[in-house]
Amino acid sequence: MRRYKRWCRWKRYILIASVLCGVFYFAEARYCFFRMHNIEITPGNVIPEEVVWQALPKNVEDFWPLLFFCESAFEKRIMDYYPVSVDMEVVGWGRYKVSIAPLDIFLAVSWNSEHWWLSSNGRMWRATLPAGAMVKGIAFPTRPILAWDSRLPVPIDLEHQRRDIYPSSLPMVKIAKWYDTIDRIKWKNDIYCLMVKKIEGRQMVQILLGDSDRITGELIVKDDASDWLSLAAALENIYPSALGGVPHGLIINATYTDMTFTVLEKGKM
Repeated sequence: MRRYKRWCRWKRYILIASVLCGVFYFAEARYCFFRMHNIEITPGNVIPEEVVWQALPKNVEDFWPLLFFCESAFEKRIMDYYPVSVDMEVVGWGRYKVSIAPLDIFLAVSWNSEHWWLSSNGRMWRATLPAGAMVKGIAFPTRPILAWDSRLPVPIDLEHQRRDIYPSSLPMVKIAKWYDTIDRIKWKNDIYCLMVKKIEGRQMVQILLGDSDRITGELIVKDDASDWLSLAAALENIYPSALGGVPHGLIINATYTDMTFTVLEKGKM
């Protein structure tokens, strides 16, 4: 008898649930209660609008709460292929707001015979990436190029090879210190490139002066920028007539631990 009563109770619950599901189904079919009403893309001109819609998970237009649970995956689908940051939020019933901004490019990187862009938040992509040309509002920096030697550790995360925007494995804090330091040197405008390489087993920075057509001088320093300003001041005192701190045709090696440096002739330029 108890088992029969229990079965009747469960049968009643199942019946009530079935009725509610039926009501819900027909109400949804008639009134589109859970259909997505709108996605506000702001600003609306950073990337093509269809890129956002193509990144939506399957069936999300029929059941809008699904996007709330797939927020990270949705944002990642865009940020893996376009140099932008994406932030999504719910602003109403069936309504979302997607904020898109171009990445802040910190500097240009030369690596593996290609030119790359490195953003301030540590993401890298090829300068020739077609999707990069589709992003509006990107500001390109005027800082000297960073040349990363191919014999150094790979500067991108190779686990993400199937994507176009890579997490960078470059030492961002150290690199930012290099550029902050050279920005305080009087002859900073004469610096064309910071070439990072290993010399005698140690990582060094080779500062090239001049431009892409002609390198007029070189300064080899330790990758710790704490002594760079002192060295620059010393060179300005030794070579007061040199416009760039380093006379044309000289290679100055300042990688020694006791702050001494050697000067070599680069030869006729």
